Amino acid sequence: MASAEQLKQIIDLHELADRLGMERPDPTGNYKAPNRPDKHPSVSIFDAAQAGYMMWKDHTSGEKGSCIDLVIYCGQAVDSSEAMQWLHAEFNIPTDNAPQQIKQQSQLSWVAEKQLAVASDAKAYLVDQRGIPAPVVEMLIKRGAIGFSDWHSPKKNPGELGYGGPAVTFPSRCLFTNEVMGIDLRFIDPALNGDNKTKAMGEKRGYPYIPDKVALKRAKTVIVVESAINAISAIAAFDPEGKGKGLFTAIATRGLAVEEIDWRFLTGKRVICCFDNDEPIADGPRKGHRPGPEAAWIVHEKCTALNIPCFLVDHKNGKWEGLNDLNDFLKQHGPKLTKYNLIYNLDQWLVTGQDGEFEHANHKRLPLPNHDQHLYWTYRVKPDFTSYLKVVTDGESEQKIPQDVCSFRIAGLSKITISSASSAMTGEPDLQPTKVYSATIQTPDSPNELTRFVLKREQLYNIDVWRRVGGGIFNPGKFTRMISILERATHIGERSAVNFVGLAWHDGKAILNEGPDSFFTDPTQQCPYHNLQFPSGTPEQGRRVIEAYHATFKNNAALMLLVWGLGAHAKTFLGFWPHYMLNAGKGAGKSTLVKSLERTLAFTMFSGQSLKTEFRLLTSISHTSHPVGWEELSAQGQGVIDKAVAMLQESYQYTITRRGTDMTEFLSIAPVLLAGEDVPVQSLLGKLVRSDLTGRKGDMIPDELPRFPVKDWIKYLTSYTRPQMKRAYRECVDYLSKHCMAKPDDNGANRMRDNYACLMLTWRLLCEFTGVASNYGDFVKDIVTEMNTHIRETEAEREPWVWIMELILGEMDAGHFRHPYAFDWVEGELCLLVRTSHIMQHISQSPALKAKFDSLPVKSDRILKKQLKEAKVVLKDGHEKSINGKRIANFVALGVEDLRAFGLFPAVPDDVQEKETNQ
Repeated sequence: MASAEQLKQIIDLHELADRLGMERPDPTGNYKAPNRPDKHPSVSIFDAAQAGYMMWKDHTSGEKGSCIDLVIYCGQAVDSSEAMQWLHAEFNIPTDNAPQQIKQQSQLSWVAEKQLAVASDAKAYLVDQRGIPAPVVEMLIKRGAIGFSDWHSPKKNPGELGYGGPAVTFPSRCLFTNEVMGIDLRFIDPALNGDNKTKAMGEKRGYPYIPDKVALKRAKTVIVVESAINAISAIAAFDPEGKGKGLFTAIATRGLAVEEIDWRFLTGKRVICCFDNDEPIADGPRKGHRPGPEAAWIVHEKCTALNIPCFLVDHKNGKWEGLNDLNDFLKQHGPKLTKYNLIYNLDQWLVTGQDGEFEHANHKRLPLPNHDQHLYWTYRVKPDFTSYLKVVTDGESEQKIPQDVCSFRIAGLSKITISSASSAMTGEPDLQPTKVYSATIQTPDSPNELTRFVLKREQLYNIDVWRRVGGGIFNPGKFTRMISILERATHIGERSAVNFVGLAWHDGKAILNEGPDSFFTDPTQQCPYHNLQFPSGTPEQGRRVIEAYHATFKNNAALMLLVWGLGAHAKTFLGFWPHYMLNAGKGAGKSTLVKSLERTLAFTMFSGQSLKTEFRLLTSISHTSHPVGWEELSAQGQGVIDKAVAMLQESYQYTITRRGTDMTEFLSIAPVLLAGEDVPVQSLLGKLVRSDLTGRKGDMIPDELPRFPVKDWIKYLTSYTRPQMKRAYRECVDYLSKHCMAKPDDNGANRMRDNYACLMLTWRLLCEFTGVASNYGDFVKDIVTEMNTHIRETEAEREPWVWIMELILGEMDAGHFRHPYAFDWVEGELCLLVRTSHIMQHISQSPALKAKFDSLPVKSDRILKKQLKEAKVVLKDGHEKSINGKRIANFVALGVEDLRAFGLFPAVPDDVQEKETNQ
């Protein structure tokens, strides 16, 4: 039987809608809802590129989904199981074999190409009726931003809805792939199309219309409008001669669904919103609301949350009277006044979008009590300055004199609920959330970037805190009064967040969380990636990266490292992730590989100088699943090494700790790359994987190699549930168990096997994400080989008793062991007779061995004796022998040959060896 994912890939939703009897008045338009009167068809079907299959949405009710959901929506099934059975029967899909996947071919690109070829036919309409200068139209036609369509339905008569007719078309493309995701049509004669002015093809939500991608990359200021016509009007205002230069451009949201757009692509730019000047809705549940201005509020909130300066054009001046959108303004006032209006006629109120005369508005963004309302109107803001109006009465006249308040603008003050670290790591209901305030300000030195900092409740009115971050406060009294007003607006932009960078759990769902999404009270100390935004791209770019890392070192030595770094984000699913030990001799290419990996994954390699203290070690691995690197740990002092090993033990899973007088929280979790010729982590053998670069050089990694699309990779991982991920992991463990050289009861080897299963799991997921074949480059074979080599070479090093005995035998050989011991024959075997209590006493009480003792995981003789017995090196417990005239009991007899099997070689006295010969 085909799985749900396979059905989504196979079934064409247009064909399914036809079989379900859904009515489609316009052959290329929307469908009517089957369960209610639907005068204007509201159900759209589109190719969702992010999901990878076709989807549908009812724009009235908000319902949406895949082919399975559409069957339920139309009443053909009551649940997913019944819907899948209906689909199998309706489309005659075999239930015994998995059906062949058929990739749906979108015609949008083909349609857009045909429309762009005749774009010159749209010029007359845009110039004559829309007032766009001809040079601007010609420039945008060359940019591929304008097309023309004369299609009409042969089944409809002129004047009927869905007939079509001549229309100007505006293709919207994906920012990364440049693929056409949607096409907007503006009918030249709406009467031919049943008085319907516009139509959209393909995906409408989440993909803004960008007329000029080259200009967008160059621009410092971006005008955001609702429709493509208005975006072209804004471009015409700044560049009426169509030269394609300047630092201004425009984009269109293609409607009011602004919350579904990822606004990060405008980072580093200034945004000016000029949405339609809609009148309040006269009737209905949204009576009094103004759709255009309220959509601009949302854009302002979204941009402010991303530290993007955002401003709103003030529609209250007389120039906008009777005008609805920017194109109306351009036609009436011309390019010069339109440009001036967009640059200088901006909202100056303390709360963006909250007019000073808001008491007359039908819908208030921020209702204020009288005592705040009385002062609110006196405050004025510039892009990077705040002042208030002092009212001076002189006889019968009244003057409003601007007075300085502070040298910055508060763009937003919002309340943030931070999920607890435990909830972020496990997905369990949050029992310990914390609340903080996020202040976002704009200062004169950063015209295109906002500065954000986090305040606790007790810091909200602390002038010194604001001065430290923002700058000058010229009137502390007025400033404090202003904060008291803004405190009432903290619900604007209020959100719940996770202080974590990477893949975390939020409200029970796996999410991608980047640096700007977090709200650390001390970001530079709490997380090494507090300002990181992961590189984006396509799976094809990821495939190229995999191929390059496969070729750069033989036996996939470098590709294993790449796979480990990418798979680290699955840690929040599995609950653990191994560290990585990269061994390499001089000139093996380690430094070159690490530098390439830093660029590829945007991860940080910390130098030895930055790891000198325990606190620096802690801050380097806190609050992120993105890997970090520690360079040449072996070159540090033993004290630093011991602290580092302790940190690595904690971050194998995760540990919550609090430091300082403020009890600042740190979450030790990041997987660590340990690179060098010698990595002194003997006690971590069961918590890391490794590869060796020595003698394995291959091709150099190309300089033009793209970065791996880490952001898209993490989003792909979030599509999995924890049970799905753990089930896939167990399959990898079972596979490696069949190919593991160790005995089933070797617990240390089993843990190492589990660690290498993490690499195998990541490889399988990467193959699905990038389309690489699972047997590519014999990667799985090399994992098995590396795992077995690692297990075999560390067989005698994995147990703490081996480290202790190696230390004690060295002390005995040097004559430093003060307690009685002897070599003797016991039951025909040569044995070392010693008390385990004496061993631990000697290590703990010797000043020279104090650092060694502190780093040992075993510190009691009882546990030491237990491990010796489990290793089967104890031939007899409780043995007695006379030494120097004293009868000493409770020796353990350790077989010399058994010790030698573990790489331990006691120095046996000659007289004992002679006795062996005599026997």
